Amino acid sequence: MSPLNRRFRRRTTAVACALLASAALAAGCGERPGGRDATPATPGAAVARTPGATPDTSRDGAAFVAVYPAGPYEEIRVVRTTDGALVVGGSTRFPDGTQITVTLLREGARGPEPAATTRVGVELGRFMSGPLAPYGATLPRGVHALRFTVPFGAGDQAPEVLRAADDGRRFEGPGASRGPNGRIVHELTLEAPL
Repeated sequence: MSPLNRRFRRRTTAVACALLASAALAAGCGERPGGRDATPATPGAAVARTPGATPDTSRDGAAFVAVYPAGPYEEIRVVRTTDGALVVGGSTRFPDGTQITVTLLREGARGPEPAATTRVGVELGRFMSGPLAPYGATLPRGVHALRFTVPFGAGDQAPEVLRAADDGRRFEGPGASRGPNGRIVHELTLEAPL
């Protein structure tokens, strides 16, 4: 091969590489979904929620994180959204498909009462709620109580979840009790200062 052909081939290769790199950068290759300022994906973001409702998970301030070395929950994160609601997510030892009821509590005349409730599914060991706030209200800053309830009764969970959880017996211990129908109910109350 002549020196002129080698020089031409090197230049052509360099120009082709530069064009490919420019095309990749223009297409957004290497950026997070949604652009450079996008919030990183939250655990359990793929969990099905209310159709057409995608929570605003951009947060306002710090997150509250509770870590549990034992029991069915490994970690629970609570963040305040920019519109003042709370979004709860985390990782758990409950089987995939388990339905967790997350309730935001407020102080009522006879003690804590529900202010907002949502039901979330566990997927790949993770869960995430939609925004929790009383209808038409913004939550004030302060300590907010959240209750996580997982009933292991027929009609509460799918049959495959009941089999995997041995009808809830796998999760007996602190936080577990027997409901009126004799089925196990796991309940956890958490106070998050946000």
